[in-house]
Amino acid sequence: MIKNKSIVFIIAACIFLVSAGAAFAAIGSIAKQSGSVFFKAKGEKDWTTALQGKELNKGDRVKTGDDGRVELALVDGTKLTLGNTTELEVTEFLLSKTKRNATIFLLQGKLRSIVASFSGKTNITVKTPTAVAGIKGTDFIAMNQGKANVFFGQEGDVSVSGTNKDRVALLPDTMTENTRGHKPIDPIKVDPDTPLADARQQLVLVTDVEALVEWKETGKLPIILARWNINYGHYLADAGKYKEAMEVLQIAIDLTELPDINADAYLERGTILSRYLNQPEEALKEYNVVIEKFPQMPQKENAVYSSGVIYMDIGNKAKAKEFLTEYKKSYPQGKHAATVDLLLEKLEKE
Repeated sequence: MIKNKSIVFIIAACIFLVSAGAAFAAIGSIAKQSGSVFFKAKGEKDWTTALQGKELNKGDRVKTGDDGRVELALVDGTKLTLGNTTELEVTEFLLSKTKRNATIFLLQGKLRSIVASFSGKTNITVKTPTAVAGIKGTDFIAMNQGKANVFFGQEGDVSVSGTNKDRVALLPDTMTENTRGHKPIDPIKVDPDTPLADARQQLVLVTDVEALVEWKETGKLPIILARWNINYGHYLADAGKYKEAMEVLQIAIDLTELPDINADAYLERGTILSRYLNQPEEALKEYNVVIEKFPQMPQKENAVYSSGVIYMDIGNKAKAKEFLTEYKKSYPQGKHAATVDLLLEKLEKE
């Protein structure tokens, strides 16, 4: 009897050890790398230099430096390639014969995800701080830049959302984006020989460990995309899609701190709010950003003039006179100078 109990105990112990081994088995490894790449095991505080062949476990983090790229190979055949200045964590990973679940957290940077086909049930998500992409067997590129995210569809279907459940479908050769957790914009077709096509090609190269990359050009990616958003915002406003225009202009602001782009975006947002959405107080806030943050930029001229006009329209004569007088002093030969003289004359008579 004791002998039989011992056998049962040994069998149970073996089952436990096998199960425990499966639970803690590596979920992938570092397959390729170039430049500076770093690794931090789950629960550790310090980063170490990553080595090719290093096993990955759930909760481990990998990041790249200014010239770093790395390809992670997961045990299901999925490939995750990180571009430079990128940090990623495979937060969850579960694989069985009938089910595959994974959560990939892109803390910042650029990621190309080529998800292997799988016959069972799949639930894979790529998360950033302000967006979620639900994927099956597909190939797509994600870029997180601060609060903003940009997604390019390569193959298959991807479902993209902000921090709520409002989703858009990202198909091949399309792009969507969002910022601050908002719903992504309606996907845009990526036509050849366009700024979007150029941006996508840069992302393809920078998420290929073996490709030749001009790092200076790659550094312009957020600027290229932000400038595209400025132009697209103009297009949407002209088409009467004012709320959509406001959103893409905010994305432009969140993609880069370049003064020229930010000043253009705030100025355009102010114009939409005052001229089309009848929100003069909100428009004044946008113009004030231009005046306060970008005092040396040429966009300030329009911001000062537009603020003076708005204050006249809402009946605040003192403020109107203040801004119009400032305009006359700062821009005596400005494009609105003649109109400002007439407005100040009108204020003096009232």
